[in-house]
Formats: sequence, C-alpha cells, structure tokens
Amino acid sequence: MATSEHEGDRAARAARNQALFREINERVRDLNDTFTAITPVGEWICECANDTCVEQVEMTLDEYEAVRASGTHFFVSPDDAHVWPDVERVRMRNDRYWIVEKVGDSGELAERADPRNGGTLPPDT
Repeated sequence: MATSEHEGDRAARAARNQALFREINERVRDLNDTFTAITPVGEWICECANDTCVEQVEMTLDEYEAVRASGTHFFVSPDDAHVWPDVERVRMRNDRYWIVEKVGDSGELAERADPRNGGTLPPDT
C-alpha cells in the first residue's frame, strides 16, 4: 500500500471515530442542558480519534457550543496522547480540555459529517 493510501485510511478512520463521538456528545448535550441550573460544568466524552478512549471532559454548555461552531473542531482530553498530529492541530489548550482542528482529508470528512449541517458519518471502508 502506498504511503498516501495509508495516510488517507488513517485520516478517514480518525474522521469517522471523531464524528461518532461528536454525535454521541450531541445526545449528551441534552442531558447536560437539563442539569445546567444545578451544575454549570457538564461531563462529555473525549472526541479524540482513538475509538477505545473512554476519558471524560468537563466543560460548560457555552464552551461545548463554541467547539460545535466549526465542523472541523473537536475537544479532547488535555494530553498529547489524545492528539493525532498527522491529521489534526491543537487550536486551544486549557487544563480541562484541548480543542483540535482536523486538517487535510480528515478535515474535509469531518466537515461533511457534521450533524449540525445535515451531515452523516462517513461509511467504514
């Protein structure tokens, strides 16, 4: 397999994994919204590209909505282990979470899969 094919497969896998976590967090959003009056910081599922990650991220609903403003942005646990530098760049860091931006093929796939723009998960090839 050529290097570009391998990179394309990795980019697609990363985009699929993160798009799935984003869709789950869209459902979690409703639960967190219900409890905003009690606790302003909700728990979310890390949106890193690792499909076995079970880390939780704490953020407010406003912080969550700021990340969702771009179809190429995802939040991950604040650690380099949650960043795939070949398909994404860290755009912001704080002690509770980092925001990553998908780039290249992975960014295009993530943008197309954004449920807020009518997108769906890319098929697993």
